[in-house]
Amino acid sequence: MKNVPKVADCMSEEIRSIHLEATLKEAGRLLQRYKVGSLLVDDGKRYVGIITDTDLSRKAVAQGLDPTTMPVKRCMSKPIISIEDNQPLVDAVKLMKSKGIRHLAVTQDNTIIGILSVSDLLRYYSGIE
Repeated sequence: MKNVPKVADCMSEEIRSIHLEATLKEAGRLLQRYKVGSLLVDDGKRYVGIITDTDLSRKAVAQGLDPTTMPVKRCMSKPIISIEDNQPLVDAVKLMKSKGIRHLAVTQDNTIIGILSVSDLLRYYSGIE
């Protein structure tokens, strides 16, 4: 029987985050600097949401919000959708599809340990590092 790929085999272990009171402009800059499509949003103690490049375009830009003053908490998505690291990768794909999202928090014993994105999946399945 062949090994079934797990979420942990594909996820990014580096978690990028931003405070919920930071501005949308700061979020955009961090997304660009880190070359990622999402940031976990924290309140200083725990993660409370996620903001993605899609959130910025569909919520902030489309609604004409001022990115220099509008806090991340106004555009973040919540609750954070997550999957355990030992789950089969195909379950992550199904979850993303059913929820219409491109980023999942990866958990181990209910603690976030990484992020899985559609880009991670494409890299994994295409064999590109």
